[in-house]
Amino acid sequence: MNARLARLLLAASLAPILLGACGGANSRHEWVVRHPLGCRLDEQRLVRDTLYFGRAIPAGGEVADADWQGFERDVLAPALPSGYTVIDGRGHWRGADGMLRGEASRIVIAVHADDAATQQRLRAVIADYRQRFAQESVLHDRSAVCATF
Repeated sequence: MNARLARLLLAASLAPILLGACGGANSRHEWVVRHPLGCRLDEQRLVRDTLYFGRAIPAGGEVADADWQGFERDVLAPALPSGYTVIDGRGHWRGADGMLRGEASRIVIAVHADDAATQQRLRAVIADYRQRFAQESVLHDRSAVCATF
C-alpha cells in the first residue's frame, strides 16, 4: 500500500471518531463552508447580516414606533455596538398556515467582523423580538463582503 492511500484510509477511519468527540447528544453543530473572497488591499473581509423584522402582531395591530424604539435601545444597540442601519420596508411572506401576507417591516443591516460572539448576540436579538412581539419568525441572511471605512 502506498503512503498516500494509507493516509487517506487513516483520515477516513478517524473522521467519525473525531466528529463524535465534538459533543454529546444535546450539542449543536454548525457547519460552515468557507470560500475565498477576493478583497482589494484597501478593503476588509467582513460579514453583512440583514435582519427582517415584521411589524404585524398576530393578535392584531402593529409594533408601535415607541415599542420598536425601546427594543432598539434595550436589545439591538447593545448587541451591535459597532453600529447598524435600520430601513423601513414592506414585505410579503408565507406563514405556517400557507397564507400569503404582507406587512410593514424594519430591515436592520450590520457589517462587522465574523465572530461567534456577534452571531450569538444576533440569535438572542431574534429570539427576543419573536417573544416580545409574538412573531412567527425573523428572516436573517448573511453574506461575506469586502468593505472600506
